[in-house]
Amino acid sequence: MAADEEEIPPSNTNDLSTGSGHSESGHAFVDRNHMSGEVPTSEESSDKELGEKKDGGEVKQAPSQAEKMSKTTIAAIMFSLCMALFLAALDVTIITTALPTIAIHFKASAADYTWIGSAYIVACAGAVPVWGKVSDIFGRKPALLLANAIFCGGSLVSAVSVSVKMLIAGRVIQGIGGGGLIILVNICISDLFSMRERGKYLGIVGATWAIASAIGPLLGGVFSEKVSWRWCCKLLVPEDILPKFTD
Repeated sequence: MAADEEEIPPSNTNDLSTGSGHSESGHAFVDRNHMSGEVPTSEESSDKELGEKKDGGEVKQAPSQAEKMSKTTIAAIMFSLCMALFLAALDVTIITTALPTIAIHFKASAADYTWIGSAYIVACAGAVPVWGKVSDIFGRKPALLLANAIFCGGSLVSAVSVSVKMLIAGRVIQGIGGGGLIILVNICISDLFSMRERGKYLGIVGATWAIASAIGPLLGGVFSEKVSWRWCCKLLVPEDILPKFTD
């Protein structure tokens, strides 16, 4: 009688009572309610990145700093930023048509002839990341004013240079300041305006670049032929001081 009876294995009640994560069949299960409370959806993360939040099914955009300003204040700020960027963009092209006259005046070699134009661009490219970090530490406005001052000093050195080496050194100083002007203008616009409005003001910045690139060679040729090539640098000094008073 005892031999005919089948031995029934005891059920594993410990796993069910303690919630160890296994069912009677030995398969693992996942608590989906617990996971859904921790992992954000892609829609929620994108709203967080854009600075937006949902309230009653409607997406509300985070307010920008420009919404607290009047139109006159915004116009003055954009004028100052565009003037600063105009100087940096103009200095890239204004010297190109004056290079032959400058080389004849200083009796420059082929290497010096090349570096008169390249020194500004190389210094400008190298200074861009540094100015971004400086503005994070000391603020946007102090960094922008310092870049203006350095650019103005480089323009003065280039305008009164007595040798080609001094002119190249002045161009390097201009490039250091010009790199700050270029990057800080874009940083300030990104800080002031929301993503929806930013494209309009960045379009104004692009138009400033286009105008400066177009009239730069014309001014350089006129100054070198009619007046003096030094006016290619002297012209930038009063224009560089003007944004400081309107800032």
